[in-house]
Amino acid sequence: MKKVLVTGGSSYIGKHCISQLLEKGYEVRTTLRDLKKADEIKVDLKKFLNKEFELEFFEADLIEDKGWNEAIDGCDAIFHLAGPFPFEVKVSEEEQIAPHVDGSLRILEISKKNNVNRIIMISSIAAAYMGKPGETNIDETKWTNENTKGIDAYTKSIVLKEKAAWKFVENNDSIKLTVINPPVVIGPGIGKPTKAGSLVLFKKLITKELPVAPPFKQGMVDVRDVAKIFLGALESDNTIGKRIFVAEGTYWVKDFCQMLIDIGHKAPTFTPPIFLVKFLSNFDKGLKQILPLLGVDMEINTDIAKTLLNFKPIPIRETIKETSDYISSYD
Repeated sequence: MKKVLVTGGSSYIGKHCISQLLEKGYEVRTTLRDLKKADEIKVDLKKFLNKEFELEFFEADLIEDKGWNEAIDGCDAIFHLAGPFPFEVKVSEEEQIAPHVDGSLRILEISKKNNVNRIIMISSIAAAYMGKPGETNIDETKWTNENTKGIDAYTKSIVLKEKAAWKFVENNDSIKLTVINPPVVIGPGIGKPTKAGSLVLFKKLITKELPVAPPFKQGMVDVRDVAKIFLGALESDNTIGKRIFVAEGTYWVKDFCQMLIDIGHKAPTFTPPIFLVKFLSNFDKGLKQILPLLGVDMEINTDIAKTLLNFKPIPIRETIKETSDYISSYD
């Protein structure tokens, strides 16, 4: 039986990865920055799985070595999901980038030392298209230019993290790396809603805290499908050395809002002109992050996921309804 370490076990995607690994009979470990969260996570997972299970917890933070050797030693593979949330805008750029880049390299180095060679790491579609005005066909060959003027700290951290990981693999061929690049991740979580940026945005739309539908298009995928892709990559050597893009589809925000309206929400219907969004971005950091996407009719190519892992995503309308029900159940 393989033993898998899931870094960032309290995260939105992390809990789903843990649950799916346990369901398939894997031995699972996870890391937390604070072990005080362990009991809550066990309760959430027990309620979700409706059965008893074994789950090991280790305290470890991406910004220091402490705890990582113990967590990694004896594992067969690592799902690396830990990292600051994209909507934590109160931290400096350096504080956003360091855990992603230095922390990921720390995990790779310690994994190599412990002969744990199979790493499946989370990245983002943002590592492929931000900062490239007019880029519409997004596939695994595309890379965001992290030096683009005005690019937000989260996107920069994701690009630098992924590039650093692939560079590490070039120099250490014993490491078998796969990178998963999802877009906006929605879907029902396990336990109460986290600070995941996509869920925050979802709630802002259904409560009309965000009063307009900005003119940009974004990919979307169900959190359960992202976890399924992680497991699929683990069980398929064909994914080693590859970036895997996963998305159900891409949608204009106004169309996404219409789907919310169709299930009874009072989502925004007005799409402001691009020049107005650009002006308002001078006063709103959240709007500033979407400037490279304004007006771009983007599509995400998921052929690799479909070919190698038989990727058949949950329909987005189903995901939207279940996300709505999930968020409402905790209000």
